[in-house]
This record gives sequence, C-alpha cells and structure tokens, in this order.
Amino acid sequence: MESTIEDRSLESDVFPFFSSLPVGAVVDILKRTTPRDACRLSAMASVFRSAAESDAVWKSFLPPDYKEIVDRSLESSSQRHFSSKKELFFSLCDSPLLIDGGRKSFWLEKKSGKKCYMLAARELAICWGDTPEYWTWPSLPESRFSEVAFLNDVCWFDVKGKIDTGMLSSRTKYAAYLVFDRRDSYGFEEVEVKSSVGIVGDEITEKIIYLDKDTNEEEVEDEAGYGYVSIEKVRSWINDTLTELYSSQGPGMELLGFEDVSAWMNNNLSQLHSSHEPQAPEDSAESSDGPYPKKREDRWLEIELGEFFSGGENMELQISITQHDGNWKHGLIIEGIEIRPKEDL
Repeated sequence: MESTIEDRSLESDVFPFFSSLPVGAVVDILKRTTPRDACRLSAMASVFRSAAESDAVWKSFLPPDYKEIVDRSLESSSQRHFSSKKELFFSLCDSPLLIDGGRKSFWLEKKSGKKCYMLAARELAICWGDTPEYWTWPSLPESRFSEVAFLNDVCWFDVKGKIDTGMLSSRTKYAAYLVFDRRDSYGFEEVEVKSSVGIVGDEITEKIIYLDKDTNEEEVEDEAGYGYVSIEKVRSWINDTLTELYSSQGPGMELLGFEDVSAWMNNNLSQLHSSHEPQAPEDSAESSDGPYPKKREDRWLEIELGEFFSGGENMELQISITQHDGNWKHGLIIEGIEIRPKEDL
C-alpha cells in the first residue's frame, strides 16, 4: 500500500502531464527514447510501466531487419518463439545468435539496441591459415564458434576481416576488437603489431598494438600490487634511504636504534613502489582501449584495433592485423573480430 501511495505521489508531483495522457501517447514517447531509458522510466512511475510492456515500444528498439537476421540463425524456428517483443529484445542482448552458417555471431547492445557482430576466425583471411604446419583449427568449449584458429608457427602474421557497413546500425561510432587467447605463446613479447580499420578505398590510419606484455625475469610484482621492482633497485633505495636517515642526525644526537630504522623503512615503503611503477607508453591510453590486451568477462582477451563511424551506407570495411618482422611466433588462439558500438570517454 505504501509503495502505491508513493508512486501516485511521484506521478502527481513529477509527472503530472504524463499522467493525463492516454497510454498510446506514452507509448509514442517511449519509442523515442532508448531501451535503458524505457526501463528506468517504467521503474519510476506506473504511468510508464504499462506502456513500457507494449510490443510497439520494444519493436521500435529492434533493428528494422531483425526478422531477416533471425532467419539466418542456426537455431530452429521452434527455438525462436517469444511471447513478446520485449522478450525477443533481451534474448538478442543476452544470447548472441550464430548466423551465416556459424561464421558470424550477432547480438544487440542492451542499453541502446545497436547491432553488434563477431566475425569468427573462419570468416577471416588468415595468411597460411589452411596450412596445418602453420595454423590448426581446434574446437574449444569456451568459444561460441565451432572452431578457433590456433597459431602453430609463423613468421608472417597477417589476419584480415571485412564486413559490409550496411549490416551495422547507422549514425553510430563503432570499434573493432581482436578476441583471442594465448597458450604458451612466444614471439609477441613487446613486439609492435600494426592494426587498421577503415573503408576500402579511403585513406586508412594504422595504429600500434601489443598482443603480449613482456615481464623482465629479474623483476617481481609485490603482493600489494604496487608494480614491478627489481632487486637492484631495492638495494639502491635501501642504501640511499639509510644514508639520508643517518645524515639527518645533528651533532651530539644518539644513533637511531633498529626499531626507529624499521619504522622509517615501513613509512617510506610506498615511495619505493610509486617511483618504480611501470610507465605506459606516451602515446597509449590508460583505459582498456590502450595498446595492451585486457581480460573480458567471457575470459577471452581483447584489444582494440581501431574505430570508425557507420553512417548507414553500404561500404566495405576492412580490418587488418599484421606483424612481418620475420621472427617465429606461436601459441596465439583467435576466436574472431568483434565489432560493437563505442562510447567516447
């Protein structure tokens, strides 16, 4: 009873105009928002709650060609039965569809309803990909696809993908990400890899990324997570700190005891770590979109390859990752290339 009274009070105080509108008018208003806004509004007041359950609202959040995309799914028609457009929308957000013979994965971004795709490794052009000496195609239970590409040994690392921008949501900024993993890999430690994303025929800008991060064996990471500190740096810091400590004693002062020295060292320990934290390259960002991989919720790794703006035209987008230094490389597992909307920070 109390919640009902609060709802009515909120609607009369904050939404008096909306409370006087017919449900159809409120539906038209919600159709001009986003899925996230519609859910938030329905949670705030009952005037939006019934309208937010309308099929008309959730159909407006689905892409215009959603039926054609769903029909390209590997799932049977019986598995694609939904009681409402809202149920269908959230299914497409939470359970990506395998389409086009399992060579692509499709889903919707939950907050906006924008289209997202992943191109399976089999959909990519991988140099020497059909030569078992260099690449093999195992099945992994953690992958959404039936096969992934496993790098046995190559010195010419060259992976390319493409997609028609007409398949994407219009007026949207996108980014492409390599989704991969490493198994006893070598050859990529602090090695510059070139990536590019752009429309075929236009000028395409390359960026430098790293698929692995080399850790010096002489350095260890402390339990507090401050950073990497070598033994030589520790010795040097202790020597400098003790010299400063004892030189600061005035004439006639007694030498400090062990407890005083220990207290000094503990109080100044953070200086050691902060002064030797590894620094990111000057041209890299501190965010997850920097030049190093980050862990995903599905336990795979990803790294941004580049970004682009989808204006709704049908043009061919090409994505490229190359490393041609001639050194042998091994142990990389490619699940695919993901293309999803990107927000400006």
